Amino acid sequence: MPDRGDREGLQRFTSDEAGLLAAAEALRRGGIVAYPTETQYGLGASAFDGAALERLAELKGRTAGPFLLVTASADEAWTLAAEVPEAAVTIAARCWPGPVTLLLPARSGLPAAVTGPEGTVAVRVPGERVARELPAVAGFPITSTSANPAGREPLTDPGDIGRTFPHGLAGIVRGPVLAPGPPSTIVDSRSLPLRVVREGAVSRNSLARLTGLPVEGGEAIPLVLFVCTGNTCRSPMAEGAFLTQLRQRGLEGRIDAASAGVAAVNWGSAVTEAQEVAWEEGIDISAHRPRQITPQMTQEADIIVVMTEGQRQRVALLNPMAADRTHLLRRIGAELAGRQPLGSRDLEDPIGRPLAAYRKTLKTIRGELEKGFDRIVEQASERRRQVAAQRVTENETGPPDAGAAGMEDNTA
Repeated sequence: MPDRGDREGLQRFTSDEAGLLAAAEALRRGGIVAYPTETQYGLGASAFDGAALERLAELKGRTAGPFLLVTASADEAWTLAAEVPEAAVTIAARCWPGPVTLLLPARSGLPAAVTGPEGTVAVRVPGERVARELPAVAGFPITSTSANPAGREPLTDPGDIGRTFPHGLAGIVRGPVLAPGPPSTIVDSRSLPLRVVREGAVSRNSLARLTGLPVEGGEAIPLVLFVCTGNTCRSPMAEGAFLTQLRQRGLEGRIDAASAGVAAVNWGSAVTEAQEVAWEEGIDISAHRPRQITPQMTQEADIIVVMTEGQRQRVALLNPMAADRTHLLRRIGAELAGRQPLGSRDLEDPIGRPLAAYRKTLKTIRGELEKGFDRIVEQASERRRQVAAQRVTENETGPPDAGAAGMEDNTA
């Protein structure tokens, strides 16, 4: 339910059913509501309320550029389009809910504030529950421009949003402090190859892998995903070590590597000790940012390398179809060769231990990857060829049904 915020007139809405009903009512009355998405906090106003859109532009101090919109489902997104390109249906089926925004030919009658100069509308179905349910409860699409004055960094703390916009907001839907991160990727779906207008949370290579469609500047190269618990030491060191081995063998740019954690918090960096011992070996993981593993990541990855049997089980629960391509690091060579060694071979977490433990962990990681390198490359490449062939067939016969799936400065 709503409650009175720290400032007069600014309400704090809870994220439960009662709170979202109250926030939706504020939107119906022409109000502007801040709410969390999976990438940033957004400022929401009705996509069909010209006066509310004008107030939103004044609140942000922006002078040009259409607002991005979010809807509860792909079916609702399609109602904003004059026509729905086949590529858009394919992207939606494989990337929604999620941080991919589609440019569609806008239907007639939409406010100028949500249509681009080429007659387009930018829309997505977000992965975050609140961002998806709020337009569903309201009964109309809402804007998702980033919560910041134009030209400034997006705000990630709901408290900061209230202090920055003491007037003009109807309220804020309660949510966590979000990690600074990229906004959604904006894709022009009107023609092929797909043109990425803004590369954000989903890379060009990921877009090509997930959709099977041609992407300007992107290629569906194989992906190896390394997984640990918090994505702060073992898996980022493994990612960095594997990328280094790829460079040393002249394979840079031909295979992608990424990492994630089964209990990561999408915040912070690799721990200092991991960065230090990696740097000693010529591996730079200083730019790494932890992230929670998602079903989409497991779907995209051609080989998943985990540190413990427990993490293998977590991946299987997240995506049972990924179980047969999930392998234990300290068994990677044997498992890819079709052998199943006996006994526990978990790689212990060095968190909280002396620097020597991190050095030992990295030495083990590098050794196991070196031994299994050829088979990792071979099997990841073969799986990618199989997926590519399957994608061609699906794109010719039609993608899975996306109906139920769930540009200016720093749009969320």
